[in-house]
Amino acid sequence: MNERPTKGSSGLGGRLPLLPPDALDEAQCALRDGLRATRVRGAEEAGYTVALPDGRFIGPFNVLLHTPHIARPLLEWAQALTRAGIPADVREVVILTVAAHWRAEYALYAHTAAAEKAGLPGPAIASLLHGEAPSGLRPDADLAYRLAVALVRDHRVPDGLYAEAVAAFGTNTLIALVNLVGQYLNTSALLACFQVPAPSPEHTEASAS
Repeated sequence: MNERPTKGSSGLGGRLPLLPPDALDEAQCALRDGLRATRVRGAEEAGYTVALPDGRFIGPFNVLLHTPHIARPLLEWAQALTRAGIPADVREVVILTVAAHWRAEYALYAHTAAAEKAGLPGPAIASLLHGEAPSGLRPDADLAYRLAVALVRDHRVPDGLYAEAVAAFGTNTLIALVNLVGQYLNTSALLACFQVPAPSPEHTEASAS
């Protein structure tokens, strides 16, 4: 489990300071505007916090703001996967499976909310958060869980599971799912290295007010 950073809103950056809007350079401002148009809107719809009321971003987005030249292609990759037609429940099962393997606190916080919005059953979400096999999922979502576990834990996909995934998803969607695993391996690694926590209830309440 990650160590807790210092308390207060500045601690939400973990090992990195939260970047205030008035300290951003031109490239960072352009990236911030892109995040506002995509990630902030999606987070508000799902019910989790991406940015504080003073405009500072939290979670992996603060990390990415430090290096906009790296962040831009990563976010384009993420947007391409969002447009890949992966069903919402399948997507959230994959993300929670990867994040739970890494104990990536912010990703678990954000995608618990997104999973609830996607209609995943509460007991299934609880199992995923504890790294346990969920029950009560649609067949495709259960298959996506088994595929994610095979990649993240076992580092191999057996022939039978591969054939099942191709039959259920088709090759193109399967490629998108494997890339989604890779995207959240990247996100989880950033969160782990910089010890980025989930926001506390008081932070989320302040952002909603």
